[in-house]
Amino acid sequence: MTEDKALQEGRVRGHAANVLGALSLLIQDRVESAWQGELDLSPMAAAALVQIDNDPGSSIELIASHIGLTHSATVRLIDKLAERGLVEKDRARKDARAQSLTLSRAGKRVAQQLHALRNRVIDGLLGGLDQGQREGLEEAIRAILHRCVEPGREADVTCRVCDDRRCTPDICPIRVA
Repeated sequence: MTEDKALQEGRVRGHAANVLGALSLLIQDRVESAWQGELDLSPMAAAALVQIDNDPGSSIELIASHIGLTHSATVRLIDKLAERGLVEKDRARKDARAQSLTLSRAGKRVAQQLHALRNRVIDGLLGGLDQGQREGLEEAIRAILHRCVEPGREADVTCRVCDDRRCTPDICPIRVA
């Protein structure tokens, strides 16, 4: 391989990484802006609501591990969500210090809304692709996720705001059933 050809291939790989990075930020910025603007939710608040919705009765420790915050930061976040009437805290029976977290009716509505907003943003971005482009993109994304994300805790963090109605364990590339 000539030096020019090697340089060109390096640029192509670098360009693909660069545009993927730009796309990831575009998606993140638009989704977070929608959550903040329409629901007054930070990304971590949204993630906490989704986790509690997916696993009612979760502890603060479990939520913290799934959303990537410290225990104390998660306590403050849950307290704010409880003040807004979105999360209900119930002392666990075995350990009075532990709390079992569930969503209130309002919290369940907000969790549905945050999924709808995220889906609307991403569906809008994908809307201009034809079926073949969508399938090719999904195949590439699945390959990246399958190779890069360790099932278990890392998968839980990566999928912390996924809409489980759209991506079930039997078709998810990282949450292996």
